[in-house]
Amino acid sequence: MDILIGLQWGDEGKGKIIDLISRDYDIIARFNGGANAGHSIYHKGKRITLKLLPSGIFYPHIKNIIGTGVVIDPIALQAEVEQLQACLPDTDLFHRILVSAKAHLVLPTYKYWDIYFEESPEYRTIGTTKNGIAPTYSNKILRQNIRVGDILSKNFEAEVFQILAKQYLELQALGQDMPMLQELYDNFLEACNFFKKTQITDTEIIINEALRNNKKVLAEGAQATLLDIDHGSYPYVTSSNTIASAACVGLGVSPKLIDKIYGVTKAYCTRVGKGIFPTEITGSPANELRKKGDEFGSNTKRPRRVGWLDLPALKYAIMLNGVTDLVLTKADILNGMSEVPICTAYERDGETRTLVSPTSVDDAARPVWKFLDGWNTPLGKINQQIQVPKELKLFISFLEEELKISVKYLSTGPQREELIILDN
Repeated sequence: MDILIGLQWGDEGKGKIIDLISRDYDIIARFNGGANAGHSIYHKGKRITLKLLPSGIFYPHIKNIIGTGVVIDPIALQAEVEQLQACLPDTDLFHRILVSAKAHLVLPTYKYWDIYFEESPEYRTIGTTKNGIAPTYSNKILRQNIRVGDILSKNFEAEVFQILAKQYLELQALGQDMPMLQELYDNFLEACNFFKKTQITDTEIIINEALRNNKKVLAEGAQATLLDIDHGSYPYVTSSNTIASAACVGLGVSPKLIDKIYGVTKAYCTRVGKGIFPTEITGSPANELRKKGDEFGSNTKRPRRVGWLDLPALKYAIMLNGVTDLVLTKADILNGMSEVPICTAYERDGETRTLVSPTSVDDAARPVWKFLDGWNTPLGKINQQIQVPKELKLFISFLEEELKISVKYLSTGPQREELIILDN
């Protein structure tokens, strides 16, 4: 089994890379997160955002598995399938989708808990997407939640109503604005009935049987390394483990079966919401980079914070994941710059550190900058390594020397075909 991971704070372009390489796999399996993040893919020239569905959904030969580690909002899943069905009218999407019976459901009241926690002055504001992801994982750990397999139980409807009614009264008592309880309940059950059209099964058995039969499996991560609940820039992180080792837990696969680990990084950095961002830039340079790179959330449409490439944090992410193949995206966005800044280390109290956890970098730490010559060649027009401008080749060589890993893929634009495999 191979794994594909984002190495920064998300939005590295994972969806495009998975879409491109997935044609070589038999199974694409999502192992963490929920509908709080989106992978943008261009299909027949149209941009499509996948939030819960694995990125192999466009290929008829691929089984797309939503694994046990994912939390699933049935209403969001129904909306996503229906939107995709409109783009693929003659395709039986349900035949391509398998869902773990052990994955947990996002109940409709959880979104309102998210809103309450984000807007209440009594709680820390994280900057979540308010999709109910954290309350779902919280109730999973408390062993008070409902799983996908429970949809098929005869007691499902009564159990759901009991939980919703209890939480509804609690939220009302806290002053949270709510729609009618019956409306929440009816809409949820309608989406759950739609959910039954998918194949609800023990996906860990299917994946392991496929691996025993020499089938190729690609594990797809949501969010990214620096948003990991344990190793990211806590508390401004997501609610699940996002690093490569989490794929084994989220899908039920032994670490002995892992082969390649693809790590995706932009040529610069972005993040959404609050949290440390040592190489962040502001003002007109930030606005220009944000506009040029279309740095707005694929799910929330929120403007992303932008900054220059952070090598100490990237080294940390590569170390955590054990990356074997590095993917560089959005170098095309930096085209036309006279020089490209890269943070190579941090200085604090006379000490220089080139490998750091993001949470250990505070306001007293000063970035150490390296400025490389920029390139001025539209990358979307090139399709061979020999055409890559000299300055970008030197940029890549510098990264490889610093990171001690080769760049395997170079993305030259947002479209599926705009990618070059580099021969190092």
